[in-house]
Amino acid sequence: MKIGFYVQGAADEALIVGLRNRWCPDAELFRGPFRGKSRVSHKRDFRITLTKLRDSMQCEILLILTDSDQFPTRDVKRQDWGRVPEEFRHMCVHGVADRNIECWLAADPEALARELDCEASAIPGDNPDGFVKKRFGIEERGQGQAQAKDRIAGFVKTAPLKTWIQNSPSFAAFYDEVRRLSQQSGCDIPNER
Repeated sequence: MKIGFYVQGAADEALIVGLRNRWCPDAELFRGPFRGKSRVSHKRDFRITLTKLRDSMQCEILLILTDSDQFPTRDVKRQDWGRVPEEFRHMCVHGVADRNIECWLAADPEALARELDCEASAIPGDNPDGFVKKRFGIEERGQGQAQAKDRIAGFVKTAPLKTWIQNSPSFAAFYDEVRRLSQQSGCDIPNER
């Protein structure tokens, strides 16, 4: 199976790799270009990227991850889903993280604290973005970033997803979409609930 993904940054990519390693390790991953913060050209970029992933890379599933930043998750999802061309929707999973992907990584603060070798109380509950990125070293360049991505992917592969599902409605929605689409594509994702 070939899975294409369109995400906003290195931590998002590492999360996708970790989930692939956990659920469907034989799947090939193909990354579209990282999405920028500017929302000006997103509609055009969605079509170009998804077309390339589907047609040139022959991906059967397309994953899109978006940070909701300070906006309501539901509003961001509706706006972004409107940018996904109709002919791609049957093969797309669109996840919108509460604030940012680091909120998903911190959905079980105790597990993340063990990974980061810190106290759970040190992880900011409302926006763990900067703290998590710094502790993982994901903002480094070159080999440092590659190691950080591997570490995040390893954490995600063994993370307590049941707790993530319980503590993060946006992750639960993403998980349900991934599981539904996987049943159509031959990769049986276990019930983590």
